[in-house]
Amino acid sequence: MSDIKDLALKFEAVKVSMSQDKNGTNLRLCIHPDDVPKDLHQHWVGSRYMVAMVKLDDEDKPEISDEQRRKERLMKSAIMVCKEESFWMYMENTSPFKVDLKVNSEEACAVLLRDRLGIDSRSDLKTNDVALKKFENLLMDYREHSQVL
Repeated sequence: MSDIKDLALKFEAVKVSMSQDKNGTNLRLCIHPDDVPKDLHQHWVGSRYMVAMVKLDDEDKPEISDEQRRKERLMKSAIMVCKEESFWMYMENTSPFKVDLKVNSEEACAVLLRDRLGIDSRSDLKTNDVALKKFENLLMDYREHSQVL
């Protein structure tokens, strides 16, 4: 199968309206006639599509919300904090596991952090609100703990 990006119909559209009915949410987009892909005219009404939309700013660049920026910043913090030896010690000392745990590398710290947050990858923090909240609390506790020392 071809790469999905190669199969995608690409066009710019403006949101005109949105409503709900028994089938779900109806999103109405307006596409400039010059931007309508020829293939779209040949598809039957009722055809299914996978849709990816990115809101554009006035300079035609992707607009990033404050919430998306916050999640991105926290995800990067999860990467950076695992490089700090003081965080390694914090993770050792606050581990909920009843084993003699030694965190002695960035990777070991990352594994423990992912396990404590219940995620497979630190990039999951951008989409997993429960793990994100756990990480925020963990980070806040770590910073308070660091100030005491």
